Amino acid sequence: MDFESFKDNVAKTFKGWGSDLLESERTALREKVNGYSLEFWRMEHIGYVLASGVLFGVWGFLITLVAITADLLWCKKVGTQACLGIGLINGCEVDFEEDMNHILAIWSGLAEAAIFVPAGKVGIKVSKKILPKVAGMVVEKLILKGGSKIGMKLAAKAASKATTKLIAKLMAKYGGCIPVLGGAISAGINVWLLTGLMDAAEAYYKSDYLIIHDEEIASLIYSSNAAKCY
Repeated sequence: MDFESFKDNVAKTFKGWGSDLLESERTALREKVNGYSLEFWRMEHIGYVLASGVLFGVWGFLITLVAITADLLWCKKVGTQACLGIGLINGCEVDFEEDMNHILAIWSGLAEAAIFVPAGKVGIKVSKKILPKVAGMVVEKLILKGGSKIGMKLAAKAASKATTKLIAKLMAKYGGCIPVLGGAISAGINVWLLTGLMDAAEAYYKSDYLIIHDEEIASLIYSSNAAKCY
């Protein structure tokens, strides 16, 4: 596998987080979180990706881009359960179809979780509570449902920015020689990835709004006539 193909595979990996969980997996996750504290939940899932990183790291120079992709798929599985589990532990209404796209958007810098929307900004309402401190423009989360144009654009851009962020971390770690120097996502990068995603999930489930920083997506929301000005 060449490096361009590897980047394409990474981008594909960042798509469909959460929405590709089977109904049986969603039910199992709802049952699994019972009795967990948030701290222990985080520690347990960090342990899962730490172990896989150590396992791949043992092979050193023999690791290929294929192995990195395989480890990332494992991180995707663990990360999805870890992040959505945080929502369930916090007693939030978890949207298996959309929440991971929003969490990826926060982690990648495409969006920001917030308790209010400043003037001149566009926010997606992600809480059912009565929401104060709105000075900008707000759109209901409903418009992202069912493969809508805005929802698909947000998911695609979140995946793209997440890929860029991860590749940059890998390049910095291995000096631009990912296929040669160590190759696999090391235990440290696995932990960095999962910790960042879980931090984004905590911020998301504690917030009322998702503020969009991307001008193209903000423009789509403006033109959809679904947003309300305040």
